[in-house]
Amino acid sequence: MQKHNLKEVANAIESLYQYETIAHMNDHMFTLVRTENRTLDFHTHHESDEVFYIVSGSMKLEFRDRIIDLGTGDLMVVPKGVEHRPICTTEVLILLIEKNGTLTNENTGGTYSPQTQKL
Repeated sequence: MQKHNLKEVANAIESLYQYETIAHMNDHMFTLVRTENRTLDFHTHHESDEVFYIVSGSMKLEFRDRIIDLGTGDLMVVPKGVEHRPICTTEVLILLIEKNGTLTNENTGGTYSPQTQKL
């Protein structure tokens, strides 16, 4: 067991688009990412829901039929199989919670690397 302070971990993230997995629970991972000026392609996760918790900043989640604004303290669950894309125009710190293997280089704009994750 280990305690994690999201703000401290966030402050240690050296660059934008750097994914830091900070914890695992059963077959799920908790990953922090700091990003801005990025709109990902529409994509679907077929095996896992995806949780977005906004630690600081704001972003939008776009679906084919609507756009939802998320700000500091907001949490949203995107059910598996729902097509979506994050839109981050200003700096935002996001905690992602999803099954191991859900994050891939293809659905993170090419910046995710599971080999560099720290716990």
